[in-house]
Amino acid sequence: MVRLGKCKQRLLARARNDKFQLSFTRQKALINVIEDLSQNPSSISAKNMITLFGFTAEELSEAGLTYEVLRSLDYLIGNFSYK
Repeated sequence: MVRLGKCKQRLLARARNDKFQLSFTRQKALINVIEDLSQNPSSISAKNMITLFGFTAEELSEAGLTYEVLRSLDYLIGNFSYK
């Protein structure tokens, strides 16, 4: 079982109580991210969803994200290594 940090727990609790509830599943969020990034590679909402759901480069690649866009998100996803 994956435990969420305090901030994400608060965000999800607030969304549960808002009149506009958070209704994204992980799969719907992934599809939304791919669509947003294919139209606008610098989409802030897509980058926010990537960090919120913790998508990996492998998930994004399998969902159809192009290599160029995926490489531009290295700083966000954490695919790079320090030497």
